[in-house]
Amino acid sequence: MSGGREVTWTKLSDDFPEDCARVGLSDAAVRTHLEGLVWAMRRENDGRLFTRDLARLADTPDPAAAAVELVAAGFWTQLPDGWQIEHQMDLQVESEVIMARRKANAERQRRKRLKAAGLPDADPDGMPLSRRDDTRDTPRDDTRDPGLVCSGQDCSGEKALRATSEIQEQQQPEPFPVPVPVPQALPVVEGVADELAPFRRRRPA
Repeated sequence: MSGGREVTWTKLSDDFPEDCARVGLSDAAVRTHLEGLVWAMRRENDGRLFTRDLARLADTPDPAAAAVELVAAGFWTQLPDGWQIEHQMDLQVESEVIMARRKANAERQRRKRLKAAGLPDADPDGMPLSRRDDTRDTPRDDTRDPGLVCSGQDCSGEKALRATSEIQEQQQPEPFPVPVPVPQALPVVEGVADELAPFRRRRPA
């Protein structure tokens, strides 16, 4: 980070000096090329330089002459309103990749802050939740303590006992029905009734 801003990087290959020497660039042109690369990468514009940028980015007595050298060497391409850097741009990270990385990093930092604060990350729709949202639909009176009935009121004596008794009755579970067996008639065995007939007590006439 630099001044609260995420730093981007400008990459150079180890044969950068040889490339510049091979095409015969002056020291001013080499410096302007380096300054142009850094300027473009810091602004994440994929190597695009505008005419108004040249005097600001180049620390040479004649930046326009340096730009002419770079165009002649094929390091830059002339455009109607500026230049497009060509040399070493294949080594630089594309602007869309930089933005995607920054977004992913911001999301990681957001999750880290929520976790540190003890907050949930997100609901199923992807929206962050607060503690108030978590308990918004929670019933408040389901777990009332009978010992707190009539708190702050004149509920002493018989009135307080009656209120406590009503709460306890409400909390009593309903009785569970117990099945009662139904008596069934015994089966009649053929022949047994006739054998027991002599032993039956006769009713008086």
